[in-house]
Amino acid sequence: MAAYYAKPITLEEISRAACLSPNHFLRSYKQLFGRSPHQSLTELRLREAKRLLLRTDTSITDICLNVGFHSPSSFSCLFAKRFGVSPSRLRQQK
Repeated sequence: MAAYYAKPITLEEISRAACLSPNHFLRSYKQLFGRSPHQSLTELRLREAKRLLLRTDTSITDICLNVGFHSPSSFSCLFAKRFGVSPSRLRQQK
């Protein structure tokens, strides 16, 4: 997942790569990592977005889209929930 975090990834694709059924892969993944593959993918995307916000001047919308989110508003909401500050506020504080 880490290599393809910015692209749309489905459970079916991931489970096929692991040679498991989607349900078996999901159960095994949750048991091993304590969260769903979707939650892990979202975390990867949010961490990369944070890194880009702090190290580049790329617009927040472009960062949102470049890391794999499709909606700037949902990205901003998830980002604030995860890091306790909005993407624009984080950038202002850097």
